Amino acid sequence: MKKAGPVVAQVNGQPVTAPELEARLNEQPPFVRARYASPEKKREFLDNLIRFELLAQEAKKRGLEQDPEIQTTLQKVMVQKLLRQQQDATGTLSESELRKYYDEHVTEFVRPERVRLGHLFLAAPKENAGKRNQVRAAATKLLAEVKAQSAGANKSAFELKAAEQSADTATRSAGGDLGFLTREELTKAWGAPLAEAAFALANASDLGPVVETDQGFHLVKLLGRQVGTNQEFEAVKSRIEGRLMAERRAKALEDFITSLKAQAKIEVHADVLEKVKVDIEGAPALPPTTGTPTP
Repeated sequence: MKKAGPVVAQVNGQPVTAPELEARLNEQPPFVRARYASPEKKREFLDNLIRFELLAQEAKKRGLEQDPEIQTTLQKVMVQKLLRQQQDATGTLSESELRKYYDEHVTEFVRPERVRLGHLFLAAPKENAGKRNQVRAAATKLLAEVKAQSAGANKSAFELKAAEQSADTATRSAGGDLGFLTREELTKAWGAPLAEAAFALANASDLGPVVETDQGFHLVKLLGRQVGTNQEFEAVKSRIEGRLMAERRAKALEDFITSLKAQAKIEVHADVLEKVKVDIEGAPALPPTTGTPTP
Protein backbone atom coordinates (compact mmCIF):
# COMPACT_ATOMS: atom_id res chain seq x y z
CA MET A 1 0.00 0.00 0.00
CA LYS A 2 1.42 3.35 -1.07
CA LYS A 3 1.56 5.94 1.71
CA ALA A 4 0.77 9.58 0.95
CA GLY A 5 2.81 12.54 2.13
CA PRO A 6 6.50 13.40 2.57
CA VAL A 7 8.69 10.52 3.70
CA VAL A 8 10.40 11.24 7.01
CA ALA A 9 12.24 7.90 7.25
CA GLN A 10 12.58 4.55 5.52
CA VAL A 11 12.96 1.16 7.14
CA ASN A 12 14.15 -1.54 4.73
CA GLY A 13 12.52 0.46 1.94
CA GLN A 14 9.24 0.84 3.85
CA PRO A 15 8.46 4.56 4.19
CA VAL A 16 7.37 6.32 7.37
CA THR A 17 5.58 9.49 6.28
CA ALA A 18 5.13 12.81 8.00
CA PRO A 19 1.32 12.42 8.17
CA GLU A 20 1.81 8.97 9.71
CA LEU A 21 4.20 10.40 12.31
CA GLU A 22 1.80 13.26 13.08
CA ALA A 23 -1.10 10.84 13.45
CA ARG A 24 0.86 8.71 15.93
CA LEU A 25 1.89 11.82 17.88
CA ASN A 26 -1.70 13.05 18.00
CA GLU A 27 -2.83 9.72 19.43
CA GLN A 28 -0.97 10.64 22.61
CA PRO A 29 -2.63 12.58 25.47
CA PRO A 30 -1.99 16.37 25.35
CA PHE A 31 0.47 16.33 28.25
CA VAL A 32 2.51 13.62 26.47
CA ARG A 33 2.44 15.43 23.11
CA ALA A 34 3.86 18.53 24.78
CA ARG A 35 7.05 16.58 25.54
CA TYR A 36 7.73 16.01 21.84
CA ALA A 37 7.65 19.61 20.61
CA SER A 38 11.42 20.00 20.20
CA PRO A 39 13.36 18.51 17.21
CA GLU A 40 15.31 16.23 19.54
CA LYS A 41 12.18 14.81 21.12
CA LYS A 42 10.48 14.40 17.75
CA ARG A 43 13.51 12.38 16.63
CA GLU A 44 13.16 10.28 19.80
CA PHE A 45 9.52 9.58 18.98
CA LEU A 46 10.46 8.73 15.38
CA ASP A 47 13.10 6.29 16.64
CA ASN A 48 10.39 4.52 18.64
CA LEU A 49 8.23 4.35 15.51
CA ILE A 50 11.18 2.90 13.56
CA ARG A 51 11.65 0.28 16.25
CA PHE A 52 7.97 -0.63 15.97
CA GLU A 53 8.25 -0.88 12.17
CA LEU A 54 11.31 -3.16 12.47
CA LEU A 55 9.43 -5.45 14.85
CA ALA A 56 6.38 -5.50 12.56
CA GLN A 57 8.53 -6.40 9.56
CA GLU A 58 10.25 -9.18 11.47
CA ALA A 59 6.87 -10.55 12.59
CA LYS A 60 5.75 -10.68 8.94
CA LYS A 61 8.96 -12.46 7.97
CA ARG A 62 8.16 -15.14 10.53
CA GLY A 63 4.69 -15.61 9.09
CA LEU A 64 2.88 -14.33 12.14
CA GLU A 65 0.32 -12.60 9.91
CA GLN A 66 -1.25 -16.02 9.36
CA ASP A 67 -1.18 -16.99 13.03
CA PRO A 68 -4.78 -17.91 14.11
CA GLU A 69 -4.53 -15.71 17.20
CA ILE A 70 -3.46 -12.73 15.05
CA GLN A 71 -6.26 -13.39 12.58
CA THR A 72 -8.81 -13.51 15.39
CA THR A 73 -7.53 -10.23 16.83
CA LEU A 74 -7.58 -8.64 13.39
CA GLN A 75 -11.19 -9.73 12.89
CA LYS A 76 -12.20 -8.21 16.22
CA VAL A 77 -10.51 -4.90 15.36
CA MET A 78 -12.18 -4.85 11.94
CA VAL A 79 -15.61 -5.57 13.44
CA GLN A 80 -15.14 -2.80 16.01
CA LYS A 81 -14.26 -0.34 13.27
CA LEU A 82 -17.22 -1.48 11.17
CA LEU A 83 -19.55 -0.92 14.14
CA ARG A 84 -18.14 2.58 14.66
CA GLN A 85 -18.74 3.35 10.99
CA GLN A 86 -22.33 2.14 11.29
CA GLN A 87 -22.85 4.29 14.38
CA ASP A 88 -21.47 7.35 12.61
CA ALA A 89 -23.89 6.73 9.75
CA THR A 90 -26.99 7.01 11.96
CA GLY A 91 -26.97 10.80 11.66
CA THR A 92 -28.16 13.33 14.22
CA LEU A 93 -31.43 14.07 15.98
CA SER A 94 -33.46 17.17 15.23
CA GLU A 95 -34.76 19.58 17.85
CA SER A 96 -38.33 18.54 17.03
CA GLU A 97 -37.52 14.85 17.68
CA LEU A 98 -36.04 15.69 21.07
CA ARG A 99 -38.97 17.95 21.96
CA LYS A 100 -41.46 15.26 20.88
CA TYR A 101 -39.84 12.74 23.22
CA TYR A 102 -39.92 15.25 26.08
CA ASP A 103 -43.60 16.01 25.52
CA GLU A 104 -44.52 12.31 25.31
CA HIS A 105 -42.59 11.48 28.50
CA VAL A 106 -43.18 14.70 30.42
CA THR A 107 -44.20 12.82 33.57
CA GLU A 108 -40.63 11.52 33.78
CA PHE A 109 -39.27 15.06 33.99
CA VAL A 110 -42.11 16.99 35.63
CA ARG A 111 -43.57 15.20 38.63
CA PRO A 112 -45.50 16.73 41.54
CA GLU A 113 -44.61 16.01 45.14
CA ARG A 114 -46.33 12.95 46.60
CA VAL A 115 -46.90 11.74 50.13
CA ARG A 116 -47.58 8.25 51.35
CA LEU A 117 -50.37 8.63 53.88
CA GLY A 118 -51.97 6.32 56.39
CA HIS A 119 -55.48 7.24 57.45
CA LEU A 120 -58.03 5.90 59.88
CA PHE A 121 -61.46 6.93 58.63
CA LEU A 122 -64.54 7.28 60.81
CA ALA A 123 -67.63 7.84 58.68
CA ALA A 124 -70.04 10.61 59.68
CA PRO A 125 -72.38 12.03 57.02
CA LYS A 126 -72.41 15.82 56.93
CA GLU A 127 -76.22 15.90 57.04
CA ASN A 128 -76.42 14.27 60.49
CA ALA A 129 -75.07 16.86 62.94
CA GLY A 130 -75.68 14.76 66.02
CA LYS A 131 -73.84 11.78 64.58
CA ARG A 132 -70.93 13.99 63.53
CA ASN A 133 -70.50 15.38 67.04
CA GLN A 134 -70.36 11.87 68.44
CA VAL A 135 -67.84 10.71 65.84
CA ARG A 136 -65.72 13.85 66.31
CA ALA A 137 -65.44 13.10 70.02
CA ALA A 138 -64.62 9.44 69.28
CA ALA A 139 -61.94 10.46 66.78
CA THR A 140 -60.34 12.87 69.27
CA LYS A 141 -60.27 10.17 71.93
CA LEU A 142 -58.88 7.60 69.50
CA LEU A 143 -56.08 9.96 68.42
CA ALA A 144 -55.05 10.45 72.05
CA GLU A 145 -54.92 6.67 72.52
CA VAL A 146 -52.82 6.17 69.38
CA LYS A 147 -50.38 8.90 70.43
CA ALA A 148 -50.00 7.43 73.90
CA GLN A 149 -49.42 3.91 72.59
CA SER A 150 -47.05 5.08 69.84
CA ALA A 151 -44.96 6.96 72.40
CA GLY A 152 -44.45 3.66 74.18
CA ALA A 153 -43.47 0.28 72.83
CA ASN A 154 -46.30 -0.06 70.31
CA LYS A 155 -44.99 1.79 67.24
CA SER A 156 -47.68 0.16 65.08
CA ALA A 157 -50.59 1.40 67.14
CA PHE A 158 -51.95 3.55 64.30
CA GLU A 159 -51.89 0.69 61.80
CA LEU A 160 -53.54 -1.72 64.25
CA LYS A 161 -56.32 0.74 65.08
CA ALA A 162 -56.87 1.42 61.37
CA ALA A 163 -57.12 -2.32 60.66
CA GLU A 164 -59.68 -2.68 63.46
CA GLN A 165 -61.79 0.48 63.19
CA SER A 166 -61.33 2.30 59.88
CA ALA A 167 -64.46 2.57 57.74
CA ASP A 168 -62.32 2.67 54.58
CA THR A 169 -62.56 -0.99 53.61
CA ALA A 170 -60.15 -0.51 50.69
CA THR A 171 -57.21 0.33 52.99
CA ARG A 172 -58.21 -1.29 56.27
CA SER A 173 -56.34 -4.54 55.58
CA ALA A 174 -53.20 -2.47 54.84
CA GLY A 175 -53.39 -0.60 58.13
CA GLY A 176 -54.87 2.48 56.43
CA ASP A 177 -52.06 2.86 53.88
CA LEU A 178 -53.28 5.01 50.98
CA GLY A 179 -50.01 4.69 49.08
CA PHE A 180 -48.25 7.60 47.38
CA LEU A 181 -50.65 10.31 46.21
CA THR A 182 -50.32 13.86 44.95
CA ARG A 183 -52.10 16.79 46.55
CA GLU A 184 -54.56 16.77 43.65
CA GLU A 185 -55.26 13.04 44.01
CA LEU A 186 -55.84 13.32 47.75
CA THR A 187 -58.14 16.30 47.24
CA LYS A 188 -60.15 14.45 44.62
CA ALA A 189 -60.48 11.31 46.76
CA TRP A 190 -61.10 12.77 50.22
CA GLY A 191 -61.27 16.55 49.99
CA ALA A 192 -58.95 19.54 50.39
CA PRO A 193 -58.75 19.44 54.24
CA LEU A 194 -57.21 15.95 54.18
CA ALA A 195 -54.75 16.94 51.44
CA GLU A 196 -53.70 20.06 53.35
CA ALA A 197 -53.22 18.09 56.57
CA ALA A 198 -51.22 15.39 54.80
CA PHE A 199 -48.79 17.77 53.12
CA ALA A 200 -48.36 19.74 56.35
CA LEU A 201 -46.77 16.70 58.03
CA ALA A 202 -43.00 17.02 57.98
CA ASN A 203 -41.47 13.69 59.01
CA ALA A 204 -42.29 10.03 58.49
CA SER A 205 -44.38 8.62 61.36
CA ASP A 206 -45.72 12.09 62.28
CA LEU A 207 -49.37 12.06 63.34
CA GLY A 208 -51.63 14.94 62.35
CA PRO A 209 -54.65 16.38 64.12
CA VAL A 210 -58.14 14.99 63.57
CA VAL A 211 -59.18 16.06 60.06
CA GLU A 212 -62.81 16.79 59.27
CA THR A 213 -64.13 16.24 55.73
CA ASP A 214 -67.59 15.97 54.22
CA GLN A 215 -67.41 12.18 54.58
CA GLY A 216 -66.42 12.13 58.25
CA PHE A 217 -63.24 12.30 60.35
CA HIS A 218 -59.72 11.09 59.69
CA LEU A 219 -56.68 10.28 61.75
CA VAL A 220 -53.61 10.68 59.54
CA LYS A 221 -50.02 9.47 59.67
CA LEU A 222 -47.20 10.35 57.28
CA LEU A 223 -45.53 7.17 55.99
CA GLY A 224 -43.24 8.67 53.35
CA ARG A 225 -42.65 11.52 50.94
CA GLN A 226 -41.40 11.78 47.35
CA VAL A 227 -39.95 15.11 46.32
CA GLY A 228 -41.37 16.54 43.13
CA THR A 229 -39.29 17.39 40.07
CA ASN A 230 -39.67 20.07 37.42
CA GLN A 231 -36.96 19.61 34.80
CA GLU A 232 -37.34 21.94 31.83
CA PHE A 233 -36.65 20.69 28.30
CA GLU A 234 -33.28 22.47 27.98
CA ALA A 235 -32.05 20.91 31.24
CA VAL A 236 -32.66 17.34 30.03
CA LYS A 237 -32.13 17.82 26.30
CA SER A 238 -28.65 16.25 26.23
CA ARG A 239 -29.86 13.28 28.30
CA ILE A 240 -32.75 12.69 25.90
CA GLU A 241 -30.40 13.00 22.93
CA GLY A 242 -28.05 10.38 24.39
CA ARG A 243 -30.94 8.01 25.07
CA LEU A 244 -32.50 8.38 21.62
CA MET A 245 -29.15 8.11 19.83
CA ALA A 246 -28.40 4.87 21.70
CA GLU A 247 -31.80 3.51 20.67
CA ARG A 248 -31.34 4.64 17.07
CA ARG A 249 -27.86 3.11 16.83
CA ALA A 250 -29.01 -0.16 18.36
CA LYS A 251 -31.89 -0.41 15.88
CA ALA A 252 -29.67 0.58 12.94
CA LEU A 253 -27.17 -2.11 13.93
CA GLU A 254 -29.89 -4.76 14.21
CA ASP A 255 -31.27 -3.74 10.82
CA PHE A 256 -27.77 -3.86 9.33
CA ILE A 257 -27.11 -7.35 10.71
CA THR A 258 -30.54 -8.50 9.55
CA SER A 259 -29.74 -7.32 6.01
CA LEU A 260 -26.37 -9.12 6.10
CA LYS A 261 -28.09 -12.33 7.22
CA ALA A 262 -30.64 -12.00 4.45
CA GLN A 263 -27.86 -11.86 1.85
CA ALA A 264 -25.74 -14.59 3.42
CA LYS A 265 -25.92 -18.35 3.24
CA ILE A 266 -25.80 -19.60 6.81
CA GLU A 267 -25.78 -23.26 7.78
CA VAL A 268 -25.75 -24.55 11.37
CA HIS A 269 -24.83 -28.19 11.98
CA ALA A 270 -26.73 -29.00 15.16
CA ASP A 271 -25.11 -32.42 15.55
CA VAL A 272 -21.63 -30.90 15.68
CA LEU A 273 -22.80 -28.03 17.91
CA GLU A 274 -24.21 -30.52 20.40
CA LYS A 275 -20.82 -32.19 20.77
CA VAL A 276 -18.97 -28.95 21.55
CA LYS A 277 -17.76 -29.21 25.16
CA VAL A 278 -17.79 -26.30 27.59
CA ASP A 279 -15.53 -26.70 30.63
CA ILE A 280 -17.59 -25.33 33.55
CA GLU A 281 -15.81 -27.16 36.35
CA GLY A 282 -14.96 -24.73 39.13
CA ALA A 283 -16.69 -21.84 37.38
CA PRO A 284 -18.98 -19.68 39.55
CA ALA A 285 -22.68 -19.63 38.78
CA LEU A 286 -23.52 -16.62 36.63
CA PRO A 287 -26.88 -14.87 36.19
CA PRO A 288 -28.50 -15.19 32.75
CA THR A 289 -27.32 -12.60 30.25
CA THR A 290 -29.28 -10.87 27.50
CA GLY A 291 -26.39 -9.24 25.64
CA THR A 292 -24.48 -10.58 22.65
CA PRO A 293 -21.34 -12.47 23.79
CA THR A 294 -18.01 -11.35 22.43
CA PRO A 295 -16.46 -14.09 20.29
